[in-house]
Amino acid sequence: MDAEMVTAITAAVVSVGTLIFTQYNKMTQKYRDKMNDMKLERYKQETERLSFKRSENTAKVFGELWKVLYETKADRVYIVQPHPLGNSAFLSIYFEVKRKGVSGMKDNVQRLPMSEMAVFSRGLAENLFLCYTDIDSQVKDKMAKSLFITNGCRAVAIKRLNSASDWVGNIFCEFTDEMEVSEEQAHKVLHDAAVNIQFILPEYRENPYK
Repeated sequence: MDAEMVTAITAAVVSVGTLIFTQYNKMTQKYRDKMNDMKLERYKQETERLSFKRSENTAKVFGELWKVLYETKADRVYIVQPHPLGNSAFLSIYFEVKRKGVSGMKDNVQRLPMSEMAVFSRGLAENLFLCYTDIDSQVKDKMAKSLFITNGCRAVAIKRLNSASDWVGNIFCEFTDEMEVSEEQAHKVLHDAAVNIQFILPEYRENPYK
């Protein structure tokens, strides 16, 4: 076999090998693309499912707050949530319902540093239930007292929310006049609401819920 024939055979083998390798790469890439498309589709479906679930849970939480507002004859009911979870440093409000003509608390409690009212924040985290029928004399934290009084709150009942053993927020039930229900009644209504809310409460986010 002369050199020219060896060269020709070698070239043919290389050509066939290159063709096979190219086709293999194309098939492999198609497979990867198909797998990536499947993963993307699953991600989209999961995102849509979670988004729907979050929206459903959000609606349920608002429904429970309206129920508390009605049953306690309160003027304003909202949830204060510590965030970020696991390393809480701030307090914010997303969920709030109120009677017509009553100003909201939401704009006043957004990314509020817990360090600025440390005593009150600790009370929220440590106590299952708090009730202040006289804000001026009973609330010792100066900033918390100022927030309540400035926004027309004269009495407030507060119920802690837990997910497993973690503190995830507090329901505030506020009155601009004297409480029309007893402390025991307020405690029961808030306890029932907490049971229905605490395990479905969406985590507070810096941006509106999506």
